Amino acid sequence: MTETTAATAVTLYVVPQCPLCDGARAWLARHRVTYVERDVQRDFGALRAMYRLTRQNLVPVFARGEHALVRPTDEQLEEFLVNGES
Repeated sequence: MTETTAATAVTLYVVPQCPLCDGARAWLARHRVTYVERDVQRDFGALRAMYRLTRQNLVPVFARGEHALVRPTDEQLEEFLVNGES
C-alpha cells in the first residue's frame, strides 16, 4: 500500500483507552498510512464531523473525503484506502 497524499488524507476518529482504536492505529502504522487522529471524546467538533459522516457514534471510524467506514474488517479497510470505496 502506498502512503496517502494530502488530497486523500485519512482521518481516524477515536476515543481514549479504546482497544479497537489501538488496533486501528496499529493497522495504519503497519501499512504505512499517514493519518490525522481526532479524539471525539475531547473534541466536540470532531464528534460533530464524525456524526455528520456516519450518523452514529461508534469508533474507530476511518474517513477519507466524504466517505467513512465504521469498525471495518482488514479487507474492507484495505479496499477503502486503496480504491476509495466504502
